[in-house]
Amino acid sequence: MKDHKTFSQLGFKKAIVEALSSLGIKKSTEVQETIIPKIQSGEHIVFTSQTGSGKTLCFLLGYLSKITPKSGLQMLIITPTKELANQVGKEVKRVTDQLGLKVGVLFGGREFKGDMKTVNSKLQIMVATPGRLIDHINKKTLRVGDVKMIVYDESDQMFDNGFASDCAYIKRRSAKDVQIVLSSATITNKVEAFMEDRLVDYQFVRIGNKIPKNIVQEKVYVEIDDKMDLLLKCVKKLQSSSKKQIIIFLNTKEKCFLVHQLLEKNKIHATELHGDFNLRERNNHLNGFTSGRVPILITTNVAARGLHIPKVDAVINYDVSTRSEFYVHRIGRTGRVQKASRLNKGKTAKAGYAITFICTEDQERFQEIEEMYAADVIEVDWDFKRV
Repeated sequence: MKDHKTFSQLGFKKAIVEALSSLGIKKSTEVQETIIPKIQSGEHIVFTSQTGSGKTLCFLLGYLSKITPKSGLQMLIITPTKELANQVGKEVKRVTDQLGLKVGVLFGGREFKGDMKTVNSKLQIMVATPGRLIDHINKKTLRVGDVKMIVYDESDQMFDNGFASDCAYIKRRSAKDVQIVLSSATITNKVEAFMEDRLVDYQFVRIGNKIPKNIVQEKVYVEIDDKMDLLLKCVKKLQSSSKKQIIIFLNTKEKCFLVHQLLEKNKIHATELHGDFNLRERNNHLNGFTSGRVPILITTNVAARGLHIPKVDAVINYDVSTRSEFYVHRIGRTGRVQKASRLNKGKTAKAGYAITFICTEDQERFQEIEEMYAADVIEVDWDFKRV
């Protein structure tokens, strides 16, 4: 494995290096080493990288040396969901709190007046969902005219959710010479259209493989009426091995409820995460899983990307994802970069593991996924032995 540069070698000042070091961050990741200098050059940057590759620190550090605590709002980080806004805000604050910089977080789903303490503070960085940010811009409770850096994080999800025009509006309201950084796990048609129409002159960089090489991918063919039985067998098999923390992905909230009932009936502790829960409930359920108190997370694609979920030993795709790119996001939850970084400490990296249940109606769609991503997926039988 390549030995990546330290942050001193990347040219960062002592205060930033010490702030990162205090958080246990000694060396850059591949995406950080590649993208940070490009952001520092002032160009518009579009880049793709694996989930968990360290991209949040990448765009923060890329612009950090240009931010001054004496001025007001200078940087916007736009995210597609409130969960991701909260997550990114926390990660950014871990660094900026040590440097005297102030960060705010804005998102919908709460009373507008609850934002006033945030928007009335002298902030240098704002993390926000597009809709709530525009509300404040239009009500003139937040000025963005001096913002010189906008990051569109998880832009493929954001644009697919219908926020491309909102993101373009935010760009128009910012400084004329604003720099754009657009991160995306995949380049969809809507992302490409935004790149060509709104950026025109940009650098495009793809970092790493779409599917990390340290993830073991398996598939098993099953009739739809037998999926529950296979799931129980699979979970018990995984838990009897070293794979304790498991995410089960399904395509609907209704199926999440049914699978949860099945597991609890069989005395297998689990929790759910999907759009029916409010933010507090989602955080409680997610914290139960990430802390290790609850070994299984049953979820829709809401947990496929963006959220910080470390130490996932295995992913079970109970349903084949309806969109090809979500297969990559889902299995990317295991075999994370953080695990691989243990090599720097002389330890062996743990391989990630993902298994997908394939019914007759799923076969053609999954074959398209395999071909699109050149995925090396091993077929196994109901005893999880290679066919």
